Amino acid sequence: MTDKTHQMIGLTAATAIFLTTNPTPVTVSIAASVIIGSFIGSLAPDIDQPTASLWRNIPLGGVWGRIVAECLGGHRNLSHSILGTFLFALLMNWLVQFIPPGWGLDSHLVFSSFLIGFIAHLVADSVTVMGIPLLWPFGRNMGFPPYPFDGIRIITGKWFENLVILPLVTLSFIALVISYGSHFCAIFPPLCK
Repeated sequence: MTDKTHQMIGLTAATAIFLTTNPTPVTVSIAASVIIGSFIGSLAPDIDQPTASLWRNIPLGGVWGRIVAECLGGHRNLSHSILGTFLFALLMNWLVQFIPPGWGLDSHLVFSSFLIGFIAHLVADSVTVMGIPLLWPFGRNMGFPPYPFDGIRIITGKWFENLVILPLVTLSFIALVISYGSHFCAIFPPLCK
């Protein structure tokens, strides 16, 4: 899947889980925490790819991208596995402790949204032609649906992702926000009229 699809899937999943498990109204702080956490989490597994958007947006990103990709074993290896999920979760759990209090972000919510976005990324990549090495370093890539139906998996960046998956996920996010409109009164009053 492409970055924009991963970000929408991660945001939709994190928002859905937050709204269904928390009866509290959504504030700017909560919305920012969910957005930031899910966006970072939904892109984090692809830091093992030197051409990832993260590397294109920082100074010397190409160099850093090649170093990180080499350390992580290349694209769709460690960072796309259960072990990688655990290690990234540990790293993020440590990093959120350094969020300055003045930023108004909820570090627990940033972390949980990160984890949801990360897992959503892996689920989305598991339905692509390449699949993911869930049990890395043991075994090979797995995907859904499994063999012999693997021929119907999605090809990353092609018409089905761009014209079906991304619009459906985006509409699902919009429907989710509208159906929980009363939770958003504090930041978007028109939803409550």
